[in-house]
Amino acid sequence: MTLSHDAAHFVSTLSYDDLPAVAIDTTTLGFTDTLAALIAGRPEPVTRVTEHYLDQDPRPSDRDVHALLGERRLPPEQAALLDAVAAHALDYDDYAFANHPSSVMVPAILAAAQTTRATGRQMIEAYVAGYEVWAEIMAREPDHLHSKGWHPTAVFGPIGAAAAISNILDLDISQTGHALGLSVAYAGGVMGNFGSMTKPYHAGRAAEAGLRCARLAQAGMTASAEAIDGVTGLLAALSPQGRADRSSSAAFGERWRILETGLNVKKYPTVGASQRVVDGILGLMKKETIDLSKIERIVPRVSDKYARLMHFSDPKEPAEAKFSLAFATSAALRFGKLGLAELEPDALADPLLRDLMARVEVDAVEEYDPDYPVPAPYDMVTLIFKDGSKRATEHVRRASGHVDHPLTPQQLKTKFTDCAAYGNWPADRATRLFETVQALPDLERPDALMVAGSD
Repeated sequence: MTLSHDAAHFVSTLSYDDLPAVAIDTTTLGFTDTLAALIAGRPEPVTRVTEHYLDQDPRPSDRDVHALLGERRLPPEQAALLDAVAAHALDYDDYAFANHPSSVMVPAILAAAQTTRATGRQMIEAYVAGYEVWAEIMAREPDHLHSKGWHPTAVFGPIGAAAAISNILDLDISQTGHALGLSVAYAGGVMGNFGSMTKPYHAGRAAEAGLRCARLAQAGMTASAEAIDGVTGLLAALSPQGRADRSSSAAFGERWRILETGLNVKKYPTVGASQRVVDGILGLMKKETIDLSKIERIVPRVSDKYARLMHFSDPKEPAEAKFSLAFATSAALRFGKLGLAELEPDALADPLLRDLMARVEVDAVEEYDPDYPVPAPYDMVTLIFKDGSKRATEHVRRASGHVDHPLTPQQLKTKFTDCAAYGNWPADRATRLFETVQALPDLERPDALMVAGSD
């Protein structure tokens, strides 16, 4: 049997009653964080451009669904595209196994759920189905796809979304297998587009494709069972050194990857690779006062793989700053915090911030955490002062918000309300939506999320 067959059998037979309790909680977290990021990303240029593009071909239909939490009505695939772009616009959404599963799957699920009037439990079931298939495929590649230039969210996101939507549309095993094989036709996206509008478009395209492929398979479209793990399939074609595991049997329903990897929620609105160094600097600043004018050099120590993810040494735009180790370390020092306001153009142009960024010298090491083979065993930052003295941050092994060091419920709510404020949502509206999504397993219809966010 192929991986596609095993995945299709799992997706088409999965029941909410099969799900471990932690998987339900993790899915609720994913919906919560994605909606927060979506609201904050609503005013972003990439969201407005995408919305303007969709407006060029207006065809109102009674089949349209809500997008942007009730602000728009669009055909389902377009709604998934727009919502996923907004959710990933600020790169503030959660991540796991080096991918952004929620900002792809949640928008696709919300769009499809409105067409079937799915309950909260059905949406949770669909999310877990997509997560398990996506994580299983990603885990079969032992080498670092980012270093080869691939963006895994763009490459595997269509497959994860197709699995989720196949479940929510109640496709049979044959249809689901075809949906997964067909989604490979949309696999693609490179690191070269990081720091531009195209990165959030990667998430939008993946969400749109997953929904489209499931619906095409439902209509009778077919695909090869070898598209994912065959000799000329996706895993073989992508693999940097040809070491992808294409032969092992999957243990869907026995080994729950969502329990192993969970979700990492970003405390700071910059790339996940930056979270540990920011924690370190802010922790040091709580302990002592640092005279920034006396700093000669700033030396962040991270893995070489992390360093390649944060390669903008002199970012000119907020989108570049999110992937800049120089910015992350310097902004934390300059402002004593790192939130959405610190990524505004005025903050990025701050003279002292620019001076600090010019003093950053990255120490990229070829040492890796045995449990997470992309980061180093720990990250730290050393400040070297003009008089030769030094101050070093703690060795940070797990960032705030990591699955091993999760945000508290209050911190999660604070992030949600901060995102809502950034997206110009009233506080009471944000509180209503936050409380509604916490009760996701008890929702009777997806429109409840749109109503919760309305005045």
